[in-house]
Amino acid sequence: MSEAPSAAPAAGHDLGVLLAACCERLVRNVLGELSTVGYGHLTPSQSLTLLFIGDGLDTVTQLADRLGMTTQAISKICATLHAEGLLGRQAGGADGRVRRLELTAAGARAVDAMRTAGLAAEQAWVALVGADTLAVVREALTAFAFAPETAPVSPVHIRFA
Repeated sequence: MSEAPSAAPAAGHDLGVLLAACCERLVRNVLGELSTVGYGHLTPSQSLTLLFIGDGLDTVTQLADRLGMTTQAISKICATLHAEGLLGRQAGGADGRVRRLELTAAGARAVDAMRTAGLAAEQAWVALVGADTLAVVREALTAFAFAPETAPVSPVHIRFA
């Protein structure tokens, strides 16, 4: 005779806690890789900013929307990245107030290091659970992450400060 499933997951196996732990592990792996190639001083927010610029976001407003931060906070991050030689800023056409953001060669090297760490983390997942299972996990996470909100949500965002 089998036991009835418990009403709540076992301690330590709550989905939110597991996702947060996985996220933290991935961020630590990426930051660790950055450290080995000379970019250990970058914060998680600065690193994500570089990644998103590498993905084609090129304005402070786009980055603020994607990261759930204020434009003022992103402007400060971009100013720091610019001062460190990782980010270039160009006039953005008709509106002289808009500055298009672009990676410098050093910024592109940092993004390459982050992508290398991300691929290594994915390979570790494949080794643990198999490629098919990881594909299902990715599909499920994508569906959940981009599904419309159906319940009241807090305006609080995870901050990678």
